[in-house]
Amino acid sequence: MGNAMTEKPVVASPRVMCVPPTQLESVLAKFAGKTLGVLAYSAVRPWVPGGELPVARVTLPVVGGGVWYEVWTSSHPAVLGRDSGISFSCDGSLLFGSLELDDADSGQLEGKAFAVYSTIFSLLDRMGYPELLRVWNYFPRINDAGHGMERYREFNIGRHEAFCSKGRAIGDGLVPAACALGTPQGTFSICFLAGRVPGIYIENPRQTNAYRYPGDFGPRSPTFSRGVLVGDALLVSGTASVVGSKTMHPGDVLRQLDETIENLRVVVAQARARGFATRDPGGLCLNVYLRHAADHALVHGRLDAEFSGARIIYLQADVCRTDLMLEIEAFWMPIS
Repeated sequence: MGNAMTEKPVVASPRVMCVPPTQLESVLAKFAGKTLGVLAYSAVRPWVPGGELPVARVTLPVVGGGVWYEVWTSSHPAVLGRDSGISFSCDGSLLFGSLELDDADSGQLEGKAFAVYSTIFSLLDRMGYPELLRVWNYFPRINDAGHGMERYREFNIGRHEAFCSKGRAIGDGLVPAACALGTPQGTFSICFLAGRVPGIYIENPRQTNAYRYPGDFGPRSPTFSRGVLVGDALLVSGTASVVGSKTMHPGDVLRQLDETIENLRVVVAQARARGFATRDPGGLCLNVYLRHAADHALVHGRLDAEFSGARIIYLQADVCRTDLMLEIEAFWMPIS
């Protein structure tokens, strides 16, 4: 699978189903040959059927226990492949890939992030899917000190330098939606969605664009946009209680939640101004990352009321800033 596809690029729309273990095998059977990949969340490394499918096994506890799965699918047949340690599937319009590095909590994270992103960009260029649309990053001890700085800042340096070394411009309408969360242990797990044509990248006027954060947030700013439209699907990055570039309401989870909800509202409004039309809450999935699982009792009622009809999963994770108590990412698409 080393040659780029040559058919005319089209704008495709991914779909995601958020399912418990009891539904996983039936969903995979229903979309056999059209499954792009799976994200599996659990406190212990979860089992996923499917053999060669791209899978991100994320060792984050599901609040309340158990395992939770996101199954990403296409309306077209997907071809599976493996190249340079990346498992991937592609359907002629979208490419979904996953990669794991062992012992991510030893050695210098900057170099690991640079290597991972450089490898991804090389694969996308070879395969003819040059547009990196959405990335999920999970690695241990995100807030710990590494080689003289916080590990998240190390990661940002490596990611930024990979963009630059591979000739990827960093600016408005050019960088993917993304999240970066800390796991208690395990591997550096990354998965990504790429396309043959660009998405429509969304920013939030309440917030400084992440790639323009001032230097007090590290030697290199985080390289992501606030969201992206891929066809008729809206993929919203990890969103938190940040206005401008400042963390709001440290220590108050409910006020941080309200600020986060307002940021989500603004991103959706910006997406609607760019053509996003879906309104059925049944097509909305939220991943809520809580620094402290005990905050679930305070948070879930507010979110259930705000997003009635959405599928919401709560995960315990370290958020990229130590003064942030939660982060929410969203996937909103029509119900197929």
